[in-house]
Amino acid sequence: MENNNCCLYARYSSHKQNSTSIEAQILEITAYAERLGYTIVEQYIDMAISGKSDDRPEFLRMIEDSSKGKFSRILVYSLDRFARNRYDSARYKAKLKKNGIKVLSAKENISDDPAGIVMEGVLESMAEYYSAELSQKVNRNMLLNAEKGLYNGGFVPLGYRVIEQDFDTYKKKKLVIDENTAPIVQAIFKMRANDIPVVEIIDFLNKNGYKTGKGTDFNKNSLQNLFKNKKYIGTTTYGEKEFPNTIPAIIDEVREKYKHAPGIRKAEDRYLLTGKLFCGKCGSKYIGVSRKL
Repeated sequence: MENNNCCLYARYSSHKQNSTSIEAQILEITAYAERLGYTIVEQYIDMAISGKSDDRPEFLRMIEDSSKGKFSRILVYSLDRFARNRYDSARYKAKLKKNGIKVLSAKENISDDPAGIVMEGVLESMAEYYSAELSQKVNRNMLLNAEKGLYNGGFVPLGYRVIEQDFDTYKKKKLVIDENTAPIVQAIFKMRANDIPVVEIIDFLNKNGYKTGKGTDFNKNSLQNLFKNKKYIGTTTYGEKEFPNTIPAIIDEVREKYKHAPGIRKAEDRYLLTGKLFCGKCGSKYIGVSRKL
């Protein structure tokens, strides 16, 4: 006797989708199950996770559960919800086949005959093509945004805030200086340029209740990340590309130059190689130090 138990798998990626997408998928899959006379005994739902990624907790739990005899079919809204490349699709479907499980698409009417095999392959190829094209388009747009100094998302660095303004025919987001927190950034760079040790800067900031751009206490890592952030000198980056003078600078390049080298300002006349020699192991600059023997 055929096992009419099935499960549903739904997923939405972070690209212009939200929980409404999941609800629509579930409604369509549920109606499809009713038409086929299947009973949905389990739901597996991954939120804001790309189909290209293997790190899909609910998907992997579903694959593991497929060996337990709980269901004989996996229902998805469309095949691109299951996987977005042919290799992963074939790999996981092979595992499911060993467990007697079939994957059915509510949106795509794929038959069980040889023509259905061809159709399924075409649909999976189209999904992979769409994913690659989308990734290329997103990367290109983000590169253009960086070149124009537009905000590409992520956490907002301390000293800045995000505003929305008209750009061409669209509304775009930009970073502008936050008059309330920018002085904190300037003070940090000034302290470092004046050779105040990092631990003392951290202690000062935390004792006075100042927070990082993420709203956390300062530590060595957060301070190091702040020093390395080129936005503070007006430069936006994307990948390995840099675009100077694209956003308002909070500090000048002269002050930025001295951020990593304690003693450099005091010693640059006396030690001619200060800041010009680098450690071959860690990449840090050597500085001149004087002491009595």
